[in-house]
Amino acid sequence: MFQYEIKRENEKAIVHLNGSLSLKDTPKFRSDVKTLIDTPEIQELVLDFKNLSYLDSSGIGILLHTYSWTKEKKKQVRIIHLSPEVRTIFTVANLLDIFQLKESI
Repeated sequence: MFQYEIKRENEKAIVHLNGSLSLKDTPKFRSDVKTLIDTPEIQELVLDFKNLSYLDSSGIGILLHTYSWTKEKKKQVRIIHLSPEVRTIFTVANLLDIFQLKESI
C-alpha cells in the first residue's frame, strides 16, 4: 500500500512517502506533484523516502517527470532519506547522479 503526506514550509513542500509506489498509485501522485510544482510560492520540492520501501518503473517515471517539471519552472527537487532498497533501484536505473540526494532536510 502506498500513501503520502504533503507538508508546506514557506517556499518548500515536503512530501513524505510511505509504502510501495507502483503503477496503480501513480496517477493521483503524479497529479498532486505537478500541482505542487505549478504552485508559484513553492520553490523547492523535497521527497522524503524514509518510509518508501519500493518503487517500480512507473514510480521512476514520475520522478523523471518531476525532475523535468521542476527544471522547466526553475525550481529544485531533492530526495532525502533514501533507504538501501530504494538506493539499489536508483543505482540500477542510473538516477543517483540526476537527483540531489541528502540525508535530511
